[in-house]
Amino acid sequence: HRDLHSFPTRRSSDLAVGGTTLTVGSGGNYQSESGWAGSGGGISAYEPQPAYQSSLTQYAPHRTIPDVSFDADPNTGVSIYDDYNGASSGGPWEQIGGTSVACPCWAALIAIADQLRAGFGQPSLSGPGQLLPALYQLPASDFHDVTTGNNGFPAGPGYDLVTGIGTPVANRLIPHLSTFTGGMASLYVTASQPAIG
Repeated sequence: HRDLHSFPTRRSSDLAVGGTTLTVGSGGNYQSESGWAGSGGGISAYEPQPAYQSSLTQYAPHRTIPDVSFDADPNTGVSIYDDYNGASSGGPWEQIGGTSVACPCWAALIAIADQLRAGFGQPSLSGPGQLLPALYQLPASDFHDVTTGNNGFPAGPGYDLVTGIGTPVANRLIPHLSTFTGGMASLYVTASQPAIG
C-alpha cells in the first residue's frame, strides 16, 4: 500500500505525474496504455482534499495522487539523443523512462500551452488554483483514460490511483489549456515515486 505520507511533500498546488506503459503500432501510432507498476500513487494521510478533486467523493476528505500520467516505463519510454556521451556509450540514441521523464514531458505540454496563452494575451498557467482546476474541468476526451495496470492499486475507468485522470491527448489538451480562463495555484510538476522501504 502506498500513500502520500510515504512520498516527498505533495502539496495541493503540485501537479503529481504518474506513469504508464505505452503500446504503439508498427507505424508508431498510439494503440493503448496500461498503468506502470513502477509508478506511485495513493491517498494522503494528512493533506486535505483540494477543491479541484471534490468530484472524487470516494477519496474524501483526502488528497490523492497522481493527477495525470505519461509514458514512463523504461521499456516503452522516450528516445533521447545524447551528443555528449553518445559516442562512448555505443551510439547517441537511447531510450529512457521513469516519472522523471514523464514530469518534464508534462512541463513541456504546459509550456506550449503557456506560449499560446501569451499569444492570446493571457497570463501563464501559474498562480494559486489555475492549472489543476483546469485539468480536472477539461473534457474527458483531452485524456486517454488508462483502465488497466497496477502499481499496488488497480487502474480503472475514470480517475484512479495509478494514472490519475489519464495521459494527454496533446492536440486536444493544449488548445483547451491555452484558452482556459478559470480561477488562479502555484504550479510545481512532481513525480509520483514509489515508496522507499
